[in-house]
Amino acid sequence: MGDVCMALNVAHNYSHTHDVLVELEMHWNHDEDYKEHELDPETIVQRMSGLYRQYYQNERVSLTHVFNTSLFEYNIPYTQDYQQKTRWIFPDNKPNADINPYRDWVFKKMPNPSYKKNSAVIWTPNHNSEPPKVWKRQLSKEDWDNVKYKLEEISSVTELTYRTPVYEAYRAIQNADYIISYEGMWHGIARNFAKAIAIQSPESVTLQNTPQVKILSSRDKFFKWFNSDLPIRITGMQNRAREYYKKLIKYYED
Repeated sequence: MGDVCMALNVAHNYSHTHDVLVELEMHWNHDEDYKEHELDPETIVQRMSGLYRQYYQNERVSLTHVFNTSLFEYNIPYTQDYQQKTRWIFPDNKPNADINPYRDWVFKKMPNPSYKKNSAVIWTPNHNSEPPKVWKRQLSKEDWDNVKYKLEEISSVTELTYRTPVYEAYRAIQNADYIISYEGMWHGIARNFAKAIAIQSPESVTLQNTPQVKILSSRDKFFKWFNSDLPIRITGMQNRAREYYKKLIKYYED
């Protein structure tokens, strides 16, 4: 879902920045009704359409889909630098245009920053149908079970997975006081809500994807942080997220 949110963010921010209407054409190498797993409650297209309806100023961006396309087909292994792969084509037909100026955007409603500790959201790789990259799973299943157990001592915890319906995930993140997760899955929604979030990740791409993040680069650093006065640590996350909130809220003012 991170790539879906990023595509929507870039299209909406580009429209806003250049004061133009945008046509966002998504290309998929499968049928419209394709699911990664038969138990998935929604297709990726249904999920994207559901999120698109929540985007601020979505009337400025038309969303269409092309199926069974090879436009972005590539044979470069997943583990190699993604910059070698064509992922974007802008109106000037330049592949992989710099999207960094357009990454930020917001949903129709932005909750006020929270300093409460009542509601936590987590997501882990424990329930994934396939394991993510090695650097995304430095914490074991037992580690994540321990994280959830300790969080439940101070907060009501909602755990999201890849099979959580998109609007259910959207509402859970919208209402959360803070989030602790691995790198991926629902971070795009957390970004657009400027939610306090801590992610165990050694990669700089995590900061690019989630600017408000409290990033913990190793398992040892994660647990040193997590096990030292957790409520104060969460407040620190919330202070960091508030600064990003100040940036995003300006989009409503323009």
